[in-house]
Amino acid sequence: MEISMTKLPEPGQLCCGFTAVSQGRIESLSASTAEFFHPLSGAQVLCIQNDDRELGFSLIYRTPQLDETDACHMAEHLVLSSCKKYRSRDVFFDMDSMSYSTFMNGITDTSYTCYPICSRSEEQLLKLMDVVLCCMEEPDALTEPHFFEREALRYELETPDSPLLLAGTVFGEDWAHLTDLDENADSHTARTLYPGRLAANLPGRAHLHYEDVSREQVMRVLTEFYTYSNCLIVLYGDMDYGRVLSFLDREHLSLHPAPLNGGSLISLLREPPVPGFRCSIEESPAYSGSRGSQASVIDYALDLSDCDEEELICFDLFSDLLDHSASPLHQTAKREGLNHVIQAFLDTLLIHPVFKFRLYNGDEGDRDRLLRAVRMTLEEICEKGIAPELYRACVKEHSLTNRLVREGVHLGCHAAEEIGRYWSLTGKTDYFALYERACARFAEEANKDRQSQTLIRNLAQRLLKPFAGALTVTVPVPGLAEQLESQRSSFLERKKASMTEEEISSLVAATRSFHDWNSREYGCRSFLISPKDLPAPLEHEPFCERTKKGITGFFSPAPVSGVFCFQIYFDLGFLSREDWPFLALYQLLLTEVDTPSLSSIRQKILEQELLHDCTFDEAFPGPEAGSRSRPQLAVFWYGLTADFTQSLHFLLELMGQASYQNTEQIISALEKYLPDYDLSQGENASSISYALAESAIRTDARFRAATNGQEIYYFLKDTLQRLKSEPEYGRELARRLSQTAKAILTKNRMLFMAAAPADTLPQLKKAAFACLGSLPDCPRQADGVSGVSSFRHPFSESSGQESSPNDLLPAPVMRSAVSLDTPSQEIRLMGDFAGRDDFKGRYLPFLIALSDRILKPSLRYRGGAYDCGADFSLPNGYFSLWCTADPGLEETVRIFRQAGTALRSLTLTEEELDGYVLSAFSQAQPLSGPLNTRMRLMRRKAAGICTETVDALIRDIPNASLECQAEAADLIQELIEKGSLAVAGSRQAVERAARLFERTEHLHS
Repeated sequence: MEISMTKLPEPGQLCCGFTAVSQGRIESLSASTAEFFHPLSGAQVLCIQNDDRELGFSLIYRTPQLDETDACHMAEHLVLSSCKKYRSRDVFFDMDSMSYSTFMNGITDTSYTCYPICSRSEEQLLKLMDVVLCCMEEPDALTEPHFFEREALRYELETPDSPLLLAGTVFGEDWAHLTDLDENADSHTARTLYPGRLAANLPGRAHLHYEDVSREQVMRVLTEFYTYSNCLIVLYGDMDYGRVLSFLDREHLSLHPAPLNGGSLISLLREPPVPGFRCSIEESPAYSGSRGSQASVIDYALDLSDCDEEELICFDLFSDLLDHSASPLHQTAKREGLNHVIQAFLDTLLIHPVFKFRLYNGDEGDRDRLLRAVRMTLEEICEKGIAPELYRACVKEHSLTNRLVREGVHLGCHAAEEIGRYWSLTGKTDYFALYERACARFAEEANKDRQSQTLIRNLAQRLLKPFAGALTVTVPVPGLAEQLESQRSSFLERKKASMTEEEISSLVAATRSFHDWNSREYGCRSFLISPKDLPAPLEHEPFCERTKKGITGFFSPAPVSGVFCFQIYFDLGFLSREDWPFLALYQLLLTEVDTPSLSSIRQKILEQELLHDCTFDEAFPGPEAGSRSRPQLAVFWYGLTADFTQSLHFLLELMGQASYQNTEQIISALEKYLPDYDLSQGENASSISYALAESAIRTDARFRAATNGQEIYYFLKDTLQRLKSEPEYGRELARRLSQTAKAILTKNRMLFMAAAPADTLPQLKKAAFACLGSLPDCPRQADGVSGVSSFRHPFSESSGQESSPNDLLPAPVMRSAVSLDTPSQEIRLMGDFAGRDDFKGRYLPFLIALSDRILKPSLRYRGGAYDCGADFSLPNGYFSLWCTADPGLEETVRIFRQAGTALRSLTLTEEELDGYVLSAFSQAQPLSGPLNTRMRLMRRKAAGICTETVDALIRDIPNASLECQAEAADLIQELIEKGSLAVAGSRQAVERAARLFERTEHLHS
């Protein structure tokens, strides 16, 4: 019998087969909590109850990495493929494509595996929970080896004379990270710090251990670790907890008693570290032509496994102090000659907590200097503490971060990840209570003098005397990636040569059997809710508009307390296209150069205190924005309402009063941050393919690409060289930068928008108009410049001669490809339906069907890509076909180009279409917090996006029917043929497919 539960029970109370163990609060989530224990199964359940309508369910298992074959990651994939009750080719993708879910994933960490799901429908969430739990209880992967062969790893031999191949989804994903320098550094440091220990094993390393991978290892994970006595279930949001707990007990937990000999795995994860200090120099694969010098990662890692959990959170907060650019660490490093990006952080990637200092873009010779700088810093803090103004700024930032937590989305799942890791190592669920207590302890010292900072001085002392430590240099080696590819080929050649004729015949037959099985199309839809049960589209909150002294402001009251978000759009019309590289340098130098009243260090402290999550972004709305279709610089930040006026004044000083004559500071900033602008590294492939595809069809994206592309890196690199070799160039550069600042800081055609509490919005509005209204109408002249000829003259709004984007922007390239340091491809095709009256919301479910029934079978199941799909953005007016970590290129492009035609002949049932309606309806309405929901609507207005049109498309989604499949397919095919195509991938693949593109480019350092 189900019971309704409006209030969580007291400890000791019995409920639906559970015993309530404890109660608590999570203030940042405005939530009450209750932990339950299920005696029969041994499961733990944590309920986090608040008013969030995006409900969350997370199933978490304790899964130690027993080696580096990535067995736990493979198990994560296998278990959600199919089960006895929900038979499917891949039920995870069935749920993802045919349900009203807002978030769904599988996550493998070093100590746990997590399956999070979110939905705005309790009915839908319960059905999806049932699928996940049934898959854990009776996964078909235990009896069907083909699931392992598809998701993990397999050997393929098409004919006796064919080459032996190695494939598999997880193997392919891991191989795509071959040149990931950060991941390789993490692994090398772990093995140096914890030699021969479990803590040295990280997920994602199967590409280096493929000879050792076996199905038996993965089956061991499923049979030994996937039990309810080894799990935590986290429930979140405004749900009926009585109903959900009753369902868990009745349908699952009570049917699976805890094993009699089941012991906790926590002791396995508490394996003691090897004491002592160790050093190593390691190699990271890179492709020929990549940067090898001044490109290494240096890690100084300190074991903290003897600390309790509250101390670890204090160490995490302490790392934020050290990580700050104004901290003693960075000042000491500079004195030691280290002008590098240096991070300090508590690394929870391993099963043992590690305090890590990481230096980027170094060389082996920087190793000892980093060690010396760290130790000198810690000794200084032990003796003198930290500057109180820096301490207060960090505490204030933490406080604001906690107050803005509800601005996030999928909060139930993100909170479950934090709790899940903590639980996997301790068996407890009170992580957030400890976090809030540690924050309070940390904040207590913020107003004390240096000598009274007992907590952080003790933390520094602990770091000076670690039980174990490691100093590791990870060096990228150009050509090593090709060498490892060659080693894989040689291994496969040797393996085939060692096989008997019988073994070869058997593998050919097994390969044929696998492909026959893998080509079958069958799925599961019994978890669907009816589209009739979908809620109405989300309501929009109103905002008002006011213009004063030529400045336009948008204002929206929000149901928050004491916080705001604000965005300003500065007109860039006074800058010519030739000025854009200087715009990039201008942004790089923000807070890096002194102003007459503020040193660079003081600016960094104030930025942390006053400009929370501040971003600078180029914007260039399309023609639909009317007079606002022009280049702009958008500046966004959060803050406390009490600080608004101070934050705005500080921002304007930051942007307009830098002393660019200080060439030494400019050189220092360029030396430190130049590598960050190099897009040729493999981790940039996904963002590059997206940017290239979007820039072909949107002026906004084309402007961002022009002001942030690899040419900017080359410009900055050349600027640094000239500053060092041509002393007189410093004066010319200072003049150009001063001109740039003055061209930006005008109130010409300015727009700003604010979301804040209703009771403080009027004062914020008044302060914004007063402060921004003091800016000039047009640029004041830079020193030594006469007249106004140095500035571009934008057409006035009243002249009727508004300049076209084509006057400023480079021509769009509809088919482009770049090659860079990566072993696989990121491929994207975009179809533009903006302004098309014939494009209807009811067509969107067919895009989801195209993804599920055409792209995934061809590219993921049979083509070896890690993932692929179709998504869309209604405000932006485009859809996108994408494929990630794809070993191929040409075949993927062919499938993309024919996808609409294939959709026309696809056989669909009404039930399947209902599922695609659910998914499209969810995807069409991305969630956000109260402040950002209001900012989103105001940004649409600024960009000329009609919210009524977007809403009409959303309301039309449930009207999809099989009768409109042909017209949907024809229009989608038309848009595909007219759409943009972009690829970022390996040089070999791009050069082989060069005929497909209008332009190809190789990115290099």
